[in-house]
Amino acid sequence: MPQLPSFSIVIPTFNRPRQLGDCLAAIAALDYPADCLEVIVVDDGGGAELNNVCAPYRERLSLQQLRQDNQGPAAARNHGAGVAGGEFLAFTDDDCAPDPAWLKGLAGRLQGRHELMLG
Repeated sequence: MPQLPSFSIVIPTFNRPRQLGDCLAAIAALDYPADCLEVIVVDDGGGAELNNVCAPYRERLSLQQLRQDNQGPAAARNHGAGVAGGEFLAFTDDDCAPDPAWLKGLAGRLQGRHELMLG
């Protein structure tokens, strides 16, 4: 079986800690090797405390938190993409719960084809 590509999952968030927690739980349950993914949570200037939301996932996921002044989700995605180290970027919103096969499906389509973008 060929080596799976690495992904950086970028999640913009703004004042939705409960939804972010649900999203991180779904990401922690992905059917994908943990050493092939990183998670970047970008707080878009919200007032909600996110450290306690992210803390339970730090042992299972390579997770980093960024914060920016409120500029909207597109700017937050770009901020996260700017620090991403994965071979591919994957974006999801804080109120989504990706299917366990999400990244494997993307990897199957993208592997060896860096010029592609899937939506």
